[in-house]
Amino acid sequence: MEEIQLADEQRKKNADSAWWNLLGVLWRWKRFIIVLTGITAIASVVVSLILPNWFKATSRLLLPESSSGGLSSALLGDVSSALSLIGGGGGDYVRYLAILNSRTVVGSAVDSFDLVRVYELEDEDFPFEDAIAVLRDNVEFVIDDELEYLSIETLDQDPIRAADISNYFVRALNRVDNELASKTAGQFRQFVEQRFHESTATRIVLLDSLQAFQENYGVFDLEAQTVAYFEQLAEMRISVFSSEIRYMSLKSQFGDENPTVQSTAEVLRAARQLYDAALAGKEQVFPVSQEDAPGMIHRYAELMMEKTIQEKILELVAPMLEKARFDEQRKVEAVQIVDSAVPPSEKFKPKRSIIVVASTLSGFILAVLYAFLVNWWKTNHVYLARRLDEAATVSAQAKV
Repeated sequence: MEEIQLADEQRKKNADSAWWNLLGVLWRWKRFIIVLTGITAIASVVVSLILPNWFKATSRLLLPESSSGGLSSALLGDVSSALSLIGGGGGDYVRYLAILNSRTVVGSAVDSFDLVRVYELEDEDFPFEDAIAVLRDNVEFVIDDELEYLSIETLDQDPIRAADISNYFVRALNRVDNELASKTAGQFRQFVEQRFHESTATRIVLLDSLQAFQENYGVFDLEAQTVAYFEQLAEMRISVFSSEIRYMSLKSQFGDENPTVQSTAEVLRAARQLYDAALAGKEQVFPVSQEDAPGMIHRYAELMMEKTIQEKILELVAPMLEKARFDEQRKVEAVQIVDSAVPPSEKFKPKRSIIVVASTLSGFILAVLYAFLVNWWKTNHVYLARRLDEAATVSAQAKV
């Protein structure tokens, strides 16, 4: 028990001794630490004052609440709500971020604001490319996940230019988006227009074929003519049937030589001729023979089916063509501007107080570490040299 207490007391003495040794080192090096920390603080103040002020201007944008037009809804018959496929509003910000980050838009901003000169890159090997890279570093496109708006944040040493660049990106977004939408709508319009002309030409050919068919067969309305034909055919058959009964009745009573019987026979013969002529297609109501009727009906059905199909296509394509022409010509704002960028009144960076505090603290820490390291080396370098010599001796003996 006494040994444990003695060991605890020894550990406490060693710990106290180690702390006092550390404090002693700091005390011996106090002048160096204070001087180095002071120099670092003064240097950080000077550097922070030399650093130029940067200003941040921000534009905030929202997607349009609704949109109209487009291919998909036009194909479904709703020609007023599908612009997203040909570049209208709706959807997410991926399309707009792609436009804003494009070399076309960033490069046009470099040209518009003469940023090669502003960024002092005239002497570089590729000044325009370097200016694009610097501008991309100074402009950030941020999407707020909570409120779902897009921010265009621009840093520049000139607050007015920062606001102008931010607003320029908004204008460029609308311009490029409209150009892309107009191009896509134009391609769609050409496709729809071509299909419209094809259907119109096909319909004209079908009408000519139908006219030739009608002239050839004398059929203008198959359904109505068929009904009338069968009604007429039934009447003719009834007339023949009644004439046959009357003829047979008179013949059985008066014989073949009777004038009345002969007259009735003539009536019967005429009724049969009319009936046979109708069956042969020699009547105006349905001037097609029974042998030719199946082929004629098949051809008529084909022509009418194609005519109906082309008319339905034209009914669908005609409003799509008008909508496509409208979409090709109209201009749509890609986004709604919630806040236009204005020249900021306060700088965004540098944070001079943070720079001074961080630099001074770093100088103090480095000075303390240097003091501890030098003290450790002075205390242990003789021991380290002796151990290295011993290790070298042992290594040489092992080789022998």
